[in-house]
Amino acid sequence: MTTNAVPFRPDGSERDAQSSAVEVWTPSMLSLPFLRVISDFLLVASGTLIGGSIGHVLQLSQTFKLSLNELFFGSLIYSCIVICFLQSDNAYPRVCSLLHVKETETVLRVSIKAILAGLVLCIVARYPVPRMAMLVAWSVGTISLTVGRVWVQESARKHLAPTIPQRRSLIYGTKRTARRFFTSALHSPMLGINPIGFVGSASESGTEIFSNDYFQSDSRPIFHEQLSVDLLKRKEIKDIYVCDTSISEFGLRQVREVAQAAGCSLSLVDDQEILANSMPTCVWEMDGLFVATAGLNEPGRFYRGMKRLLDIVCSAILIALSAPMWALMAIIIRCESRGPILFRQTRVGQNGKLFEILKFRSMKVDAPKYARSPSEQTDNRITRVGRFLRKTSFDEVPQLINVLKGDMTLVGPRPEMPFITEEYGPWEATRLTVPQGITGLWQLSADRQFAIHQSMEYDLYYIQNRTVLMDIAILLHTLVYAAKGV
Repeated sequence: MTTNAVPFRPDGSERDAQSSAVEVWTPSMLSLPFLRVISDFLLVASGTLIGGSIGHVLQLSQTFKLSLNELFFGSLIYSCIVICFLQSDNAYPRVCSLLHVKETETVLRVSIKAILAGLVLCIVARYPVPRMAMLVAWSVGTISLTVGRVWVQESARKHLAPTIPQRRSLIYGTKRTARRFFTSALHSPMLGINPIGFVGSASESGTEIFSNDYFQSDSRPIFHEQLSVDLLKRKEIKDIYVCDTSISEFGLRQVREVAQAAGCSLSLVDDQEILANSMPTCVWEMDGLFVATAGLNEPGRFYRGMKRLLDIVCSAILIALSAPMWALMAIIIRCESRGPILFRQTRVGQNGKLFEILKFRSMKVDAPKYARSPSEQTDNRITRVGRFLRKTSFDEVPQLINVLKGDMTLVGPRPEMPFITEEYGPWEATRLTVPQGITGLWQLSADRQFAIHQSMEYDLYYIQNRTVLMDIAILLHTLVYAAKGV
């Protein structure tokens, strides 16, 4: 989602989008990006130093030997190169990405650039470096930076965020745009936004809204009352963010009048779903004119070729490694209930093509084959083994065969059943323009407990930002959070 904030002065005139941030900016806020740069440098330096030492020990050939000083200074030089590339790649934005996957993709891209730059420097300087030491140092340094950055970001959010001035803010709207904005504000303390609640329509039935993160650990209440000066004064609101893309001109005028009367700034947040039948759009400039064009991010042949190669290699390796588990699952499933080991069901793939998806059977044989998936683990259609399979996602493993066949891909939107896709509108149908996958952003989020079509922002975000490195980043996040039992 692209967030375009259009703040207004309380007197009604428009102002620059960054002015509100400048008003609350203090020297203490400069410490956060500085600490992030320092921590990244230390993470890369320590990782490459440890990895280089391990690689030097594993070096089969003793032709080249590195002294401790050479390894130390080599790690420092490589770390400086990484930091320079991170800076040039805008790796220290004030706003975090959805589920932090974009940050992981940036680290992968930067590490590839840095190792290539390091190799060029070694060739130009005619300085021989043991290949094993360099390979292991690069691998460990990349892992250290990827994992360490997440830990540092969360630690900074918990411990440094309270020291940064935060403006009490109210979010007008309760739908997906409001929720995305809420999550970004929570995980981006540099913005100085402290959302204290939501104001929705009078018919809003919920009591609170949860964040779009892995565990939905944060939530804010919905105020079941009309937006008024009294509400803004009572809650000590400084900023209002209108995240209701369907708001009318009359409704916006009313909100603006209330904001002016209460002395609050007003910003409009647009997720770009308002044009071309709610299809994703891109905004570009043509000789001073801003043009909104409906369309999707269409990667080139290189991406499609590399994605298919990644699917084949990874699925083949995973099938080989998990073969003993397949046999064990087959025995356990057959011992508990009679019936087939694998569950087969028709799903809708890319461009509406039908295919037969494979899963380990987790429900009883007499359960309806085409029905809404159980939302509760206590559903009596699920077997005891099935509860374990669903909780650990082991029931999805046979879909590696679908990936090998080309019916599916490792990373992409989840394929739905035909009777569900028949209800799709133009916006939901966007999911079917790309290969359907085993894992993705929605599968990693806490919203996986809800129906897929109720959380479209994850798939649309992926479709608009997909790259080979983003696919790898999502796979890495899947491995990490699957190990945690998410």
